[in-house]
Amino acid sequence: MQENKIVFLPSGRLGNALFRYMACAVINIKNPSLGYCLRETFIEPSEKLVFYAGLDHEGDDIRKTNSIFTDIEPKSVAYNTIGYYKHTVDVDNLKSNKYINIENEHGIFVKTTISVTDENFFNLIRTNLKYFNILMDGYFQFAYIYLKYKAQIIKYMQEHKFVHYIETDLKQKYLVHEFLDDTVLLPEKIYDIVIHIRLDDFKGRPDYIEENYYMDLFQNMDFTGKKTCLLFEATNQSDDHLFIKNCAKWFSDREIPIALESNSLLIDFNIMKQATVLVCSMSTLSWIAAYLSTHIQTCYMPNYNFNETADRRQFHFKRPIENTLFYNVKTTISAIASIKSYIVTLPHYPERWNKLDQLCQQMSFIGIEPLAFYGVYGKDIQIESTDTEYIKKLHYKDSVYTYDSRVRTNKTIMSRGELGCAWSHLNLLKQLLTEAPDINYYLILEDDVELVKSVDELFKLLQNIPADADICHLAKSDWFPFIKTSAANAHFHECVKTYFNRTTAYLISKKGAKKVLAYSQDHIDIPIDDLYCTLYRQDSEFRFYVPSGDFFFREKPNTSSIIHDINQV
Repeated sequence: MQENKIVFLPSGRLGNALFRYMACAVINIKNPSLGYCLRETFIEPSEKLVFYAGLDHEGDDIRKTNSIFTDIEPKSVAYNTIGYYKHTVDVDNLKSNKYINIENEHGIFVKTTISVTDENFFNLIRTNLKYFNILMDGYFQFAYIYLKYKAQIIKYMQEHKFVHYIETDLKQKYLVHEFLDDTVLLPEKIYDIVIHIRLDDFKGRPDYIEENYYMDLFQNMDFTGKKTCLLFEATNQSDDHLFIKNCAKWFSDREIPIALESNSLLIDFNIMKQATVLVCSMSTLSWIAAYLSTHIQTCYMPNYNFNETADRRQFHFKRPIENTLFYNVKTTISAIASIKSYIVTLPHYPERWNKLDQLCQQMSFIGIEPLAFYGVYGKDIQIESTDTEYIKKLHYKDSVYTYDSRVRTNKTIMSRGELGCAWSHLNLLKQLLTEAPDINYYLILEDDVELVKSVDELFKLLQNIPADADICHLAKSDWFPFIKTSAANAHFHECVKTYFNRTTAYLISKKGAKKVLAYSQDHIDIPIDDLYCTLYRQDSEFRFYVPSGDFFFREKPNTSSIIHDINQV
């Protein structure tokens, strides 16, 4: 039987090729039986479809058709004989049912070769692909997933670096080791700070970075005693020469030594990759240099936002390394740029975090890439008795809270799971207060979250946060639904000061975090949603809003409770 392959299709320049290879790596890691090859060596199977008699894959339908199939829907991977196209199929788990079985001679046709694109990548990597040849037909400039799987991707590249080739649309071929391994540079070409500038071919496009944005960034960087260079591709354009001249003048005016570098592609790639600090331009090559580097300690990335640019919105990669800082460019949306998002999770439950890949990718399209925030595991909290029966001291690592069991209205003793949950959220609020001035909000999600509206609606909502907001509750309050009152704007309403529940999804401002922490006074006496609710009901100055329409997030149905699990001591 012929081995199924991941087939690398050339498209774009070298940076694009490297992104495509990383997407190949993710698929191959999840489907290790697949081989790898370039398009030119791939031999198409003689049959385009395989028929599985009497079997079907239920669900995952794209659409139904009443017509006779003459050609399979391009976006589908299979169709059954009663007229349903499938966007995924698990060949290992095909089953008979009352509609499709051996007796009625129905079955399912499954493609032998499928195309993986930017649009279907996240659907397909959740299924078993070992029965298919995979044509990698996209740019795959994805967000957090490459950072999340970085250790596995680098290991994969190391294992295949002398056998796997990548190819550009100019028919340039490179072995993976040429970019994974450091090239030995002359000492004079090793810098503390490298500033990459993308020039003429982007001019006039939304992703072109004008020189004033670089200048604004330079004002906030420390070049003291640092060996620094401007790196760019050689050009004959007079406008490009003026651009570099003006950037270099900024340094000379301040008597800061600056070198200019423009060499072969591999040398320039390694100059970036072997820096300590890299300022990336709108260039995939600089992004990959940062991602593959073992030297870079700080990476500056343009805070671009292409959500409303039709031909660019699927492309989003903004965090090559953990310590990535952002600088403004013309597509930066200040309201979105002022928000960071975290998903509260625990390393003890990795399956919950792993199920959020698609949500994180969706949100990255609008410029908000959720990061994992590992919270406090309730079982690790040490509870110390005091001289007073109802007062306890709670210890976790180097932190201490006081617990007064009289405060909770229903007098129910807080469980370890509830204590850990509240502690986790309070830790996030403390972290928010340490953020740079340009970050004013945290969008906090829990790892059982589900987005129930479109990401475009969320994009509009988050651009219209009331200026005085302390908290905007964005999730379903299922025990006590919100009763809306006056409108703050077209997107947010105030609501009746009564009970609500859930911290599945909410946005909190720095001033709101200060108010909550001041109110809690180093106590954890009630669950975190009760704390927010009580503060809102008692403090007339606490500004609390909900979406004007329905909620945007909810707890996923049929999700098992971590709090309940933690309580099983």
